[in-house]
Amino acid sequence: MATINNGVIGRASGKVGAVIASSWKSINYLKGLPKKRTKGMSEEQLIQQDRFLKISKFLMPITPILQVGFGLSKTDKMTPTNVAMQHNIAQAVTGTYPNFSLDYSKIEISTGSYLNGGGMEAAVDSGILSIYWDTILNSLYKTKADDQVIILVYSPEKDEFMTAPTPPTRAAGTIDIQIPAHLLGGKGHVWIFFTDRKAEKVSKSTYLGEFDLA
Repeated sequence: MATINNGVIGRASGKVGAVIASSWKSINYLKGLPKKRTKGMSEEQLIQQDRFLKISKFLMPITPILQVGFGLSKTDKMTPTNVAMQHNIAQAVTGTYPNFSLDYSKIEISTGSYLNGGGMEAAVDSGILSIYWDTILNSLYKTKADDQVIILVYSPEKDEFMTAPTPPTRAAGTIDIQIPAHLLGGKGHVWIFFTDRKAEKVSKSTYLGEFDLA
């Protein structure tokens, strides 16, 4: 794949012969069309493809969260979602081909050095998910009372995500989230991370555990 810096051909896009021209974030690219396969994929290629599909199926629906959680790790040629894919495929996809599974405790929905919520806990009672965190501010990390707390809940049975309708602040110290009726009776995996208001500082996500959504 070649990069075009607005040379004599200027900005190009579309298909020309065996070449596709496109652009992303003001960077122009020329990329050859994929050749038709004349033979089947090798076992190693099938394994890598299956691992990728396993993690991408989980992560793609939460792209808006990954854009914040991995926004500081993006590169000129990788979106936050792609960085998250690369990060999680190495540590969260477990098992052997063709029976790969996800280790939810190892999935990270954000990465960074910002301070998290200290001793964080979660509990479910009467259809309410309650989450608690420390509100103490840290001058070294310059945490703020209005830092946002991002919470993610995943139901494997329904293959569905939920978040707090409005992200609470660090100063709140707790939040109660009403669990929708159709998710009650199943299991729920919960993650949490912290970010400043401008998403210029992000903490590493913490997996709070698996809970009975009862």
